[in-house]
Amino acid sequence: MPSDPPAPSDPSNALSRVLHASFGVLAALLLLAMTGLTTLDVVGRYLFNSPVSGAFELTELMLAALIFAGLPLATERDEHVDVDLLDSFLPPNVLRANVFFATLVSAGVLAVLGVQLWSRAAQLAAEGTVTNSLALPLAPVGYLMAIATGVSALLLLAKALLMLWPLLRRGRRV
Repeated sequence: MPSDPPAPSDPSNALSRVLHASFGVLAALLLLAMTGLTTLDVVGRYLFNSPVSGAFELTELMLAALIFAGLPLATERDEHVDVDLLDSFLPPNVLRANVFFATLVSAGVLAVLGVQLWSRAAQLAAEGTVTNSLALPLAPVGYLMAIATGVSALLLLAKALLMLWPLLRRGRRV
């Protein structure tokens, strides 16, 4: 369920600006680089019979980085795929509980995935694993994937805690 963009006075606006200044800019640069590389490769291949060496490898690495750079952005804006087959049948309280637990489980899954990705990236770095053609190290992409997944897990955990906040405040007198 997509939410409206945060208001300028909303504290999450600062977080949104940081996410878009880091992951958003990275995603845009990766997409621009992929587009440019693909264009050069196609032009070189068909007009000059000389494709860009290692273009496929570079595209693979940039695509992996692009997908994971977009993960925190989609998480922050609640733009993940959402199946709501039963939402119209559930009472509002049950629906809120369902959303809360789904958010919490998603945060846990992403946290575990982030730790596993970090571990794998460290293993790739220790072994010095590189790509076949261009001998580019794979560990930096793995670390980016781990960081983006961890940031997404933290965002989901924060969203779950914000869902609990009204319940916690209800018992206190202000």
